[in-house]
Amino acid sequence: MPMKRTIRETIHEPYSLHDMNVIALEVDGDTLVMRTQSGMVETTPPYGQPDGYVEFHNVKWDYSYVYILNITANEGEFQGQKLWLKTFIDHAGSFGFSVMDSTYGFNQSKFSGYLSMNRGVCECNIEIYHEGDMVFVEE
Repeated sequence: MPMKRTIRETIHEPYSLHDMNVIALEVDGDTLVMRTQSGMVETTPPYGQPDGYVEFHNVKWDYSYVYILNITANEGEFQGQKLWLKTFIDHAGSFGFSVMDSTYGFNQSKFSGYLSMNRGVCECNIEIYHEGDMVFVEE
């Protein structure tokens, strides 16, 4: 008897934030706006780079976090802290977050990269739990 096989569909995002520098995270109720320094990159030819930002709707703040880690090269022990995303946004002030990787799953968007803040650089992961849409807005 044949077994049922199901292949997970790949998530095809219309824009990439890879190598983009996030310069602002803005909160409006349960909506989060992520602004980058130089827009976003189209993932289909001709791979333009329009100005724009990303909206996350119906964000669940109790399940959204920022992990700030010290730099340890490629391996070894590290120290860090886990913050509510909203707490980070409220207290961060001026920062830059260079996106190196993004992962999308059920109701979650995760970004890893390097955080520049207070004259220092460290590894950072941002986890956004949102029950609404992730919307790329081209300006």
